[in-house]
Amino acid sequence: MNLDARIILGVVVIAIVAIFFVIGTNPNTGFLKSILPSGANGPSSLTSNSTQLKPLSILYNGTSILNSTERDTVLKSNFYVTNTNTATVILESINYEISANGMVIGHGQIGNRYEGSWESSYYYPLITGVPSNIGNTDDIKNTGNFPEVWSALQNGTAKFSISGTVYYATKTAFSGNDYSQIFNFTG
Repeated sequence: MNLDARIILGVVVIAIVAIFFVIGTNPNTGFLKSILPSGANGPSSLTSNSTQLKPLSILYNGTSILNSTERDTVLKSNFYVTNTNTATVILESINYEISANGMVIGHGQIGNRYEGSWESSYYYPLITGVPSNIGNTDDIKNTGNFPEVWSALQNGTAKFSISGTVYYATKTAFSGNDYSQIFNFTG
């Protein structure tokens, strides 16, 4: 066998090995899922990426008025979020809109969406079956456009509703999947 044939054969072997590596480590192919045993003995990072995630359990625990003046109101909103999956997931953010007496009065965000650097953002790891109480305060400014709503906020009689989107994910050194879930709580 001459030198050119050996080089071509080596390139073909390397290409085949590379293709099997890419297919084997891609969680969307199901290749690893089919050869790894399912259950507690499988590596958690491979298991969490090779299965489809179920929706999170999101409960709204209300919005309370911490302080209210003629110019602004500080609101505290609380959520109970429970991971219903068998693997830990990362809660990236909860983006929401607050309404009082049917009028949108503000927006809020808890956490940050993944933007390429895990060190620069704030996330919530959600362990299976453990509810997490996640709250946030929002400063709402009085624009003067809705005096009856502002009066209800100052008197503590406002009826709140909240709607938005929860963003969560599985992330490992090799791959990850992003998920979102819409919620709407009326009071």
